[in-house]
Amino acid sequence: MVKQLTEQELRAQAVRVLSDNLGSVDALRFLASVSREPFDYQAWRREYFSQYNLDELLTEVRKHHASKVS
Repeated sequence: MVKQLTEQELRAQAVRVLSDNLGSVDALRFLASVSREPFDYQAWRREYFSQYNLDELLTEVRKHHASKVS
């Protein structure tokens, strides 16, 4: 089973992923924009996941989990 990250570990890993993929400057720009703008997670979640039916969502979750376990 995969160990759940602490909040501090999660933030550190997220910043590392952003920096590795966007570069330091754009990672910081992104983080600054997110902290400035109001964000309704529930509305985002409803919109994002509305594109999936239950079977598709379960398939994606299983693929993601399998990639982490291997």
